[in-house]
Amino acid sequence: MESDSRYSRNMPRGNPRSDAEQPGRDRLPRLLKPADLPDNFTRSLYKVAPYRGCGHGCRYCDGRAERYFVEGDFEKDIEIRRTIPERLERELPGVREQGIVGFGSGVTDPYQPIESEEGLSGKCARILADSPRQLPAMVMTKSCLPMRDLEAWSQVNAQAGFLLLVSITSIDESLRERMEPGASSFSSRIELLKAYKAAGCATGVLAMPFLPGLSDELESIRLLYSACISAGVDFIMPGGLTLRPGRQKLVYLETLADIAPSLVKDTLEIYREDRLSGAPTRNAEKELMTKIKQVRRDSETPYLLPHRVFARFLPPHDALRILLRDMIELYGERGINTGPLRQSSDRYDAWLISIRREFRRKRSLPVFWLEERFAQAISGEELEKVVDNAKLNSFINTILRENARLDYQSLKLA
Repeated sequence: MESDSRYSRNMPRGNPRSDAEQPGRDRLPRLLKPADLPDNFTRSLYKVAPYRGCGHGCRYCDGRAERYFVEGDFEKDIEIRRTIPERLERELPGVREQGIVGFGSGVTDPYQPIESEEGLSGKCARILADSPRQLPAMVMTKSCLPMRDLEAWSQVNAQAGFLLLVSITSIDESLRERMEPGASSFSSRIELLKAYKAAGCATGVLAMPFLPGLSDELESIRLLYSACISAGVDFIMPGGLTLRPGRQKLVYLETLADIAPSLVKDTLEIYREDRLSGAPTRNAEKELMTKIKQVRRDSETPYLLPHRVFARFLPPHDALRILLRDMIELYGERGINTGPLRQSSDRYDAWLISIRREFRRKRSLPVFWLEERFAQAISGEELEKVVDNAKLNSFINTILRENARLDYQSLKLA
């Protein structure tokens, strides 16, 4: 079996370090270990990362921050986990819970440049497409390399569902060359989105981060939205720049001093509070969100993955969980009091975690037990007691019994 390894672009490729040589890694952990709840952001229950570190070299990348404990040079010392496809293939038949397998995170891109040589994400796509245990999948990237695996991911989509999330910060290619030197061109990412949409896959854009003074002007945001909408995406999730104190902030400011020195002073002012989260001052955050909301309102494009999409991918108990969390954000943004909704959602999360842990503890239970357990809770009074909110319970019943979907723009059921 080929071992996982780490290499540096500045080091010979023939001397990888195996797992056995790394402290505390005598035995590889389970790959498809489900979370207690699907992730709010990616909707995934499982996470697979064929690489750690990222060769895209984005100068603003949050993954550079010390909190993520990525060894060495973040964009050069890439850990290659060559055992991932084999482990995926070995574990898939034993997976007991339906859920999205997510590829991509803040500290790696599954389709970064080394994927063109290693092909680990492509191998995983084919394994998922060919496996009798059909699971939906999600890929988050800023590369056009997934075009190579369109056939495999389309097959996954036809069987269980597939979501492509593409990060695009601007349509200014000269800015991309300076801030995202190893990533694919913005135009090629738009073409990738069009191709996957034409193949019937769900698509979304992570329009983030908008960079202060470089890509956060109203017209820049509007142009980016227009390009994404032309690709037929299902949603566009915008966001601003976070600069965590330490390596991330240092690298960004060094780059800014080189390409736009006049912006350094203002940027330092915006991030003067040095929050651990990397967030700017509240005034700066508010100014950006005001511009984003204006564009969002004009575009009539949801900023969260729509209910109609993820409800097709997820089992009902998880789809409801995501919906409740989305509703807190959607109604809260409109100034509606979400306190009672949040309380009900918290109770539902605790209840769902408890039955999930029972299912995982009792391996003798059949694979369909969770779905049956949820159906029983709906048909009786158990779920009604869990949410403890008559109005919300009526809404949930409409969703579950009539197969209704919440429109994230109008906030009406369809």
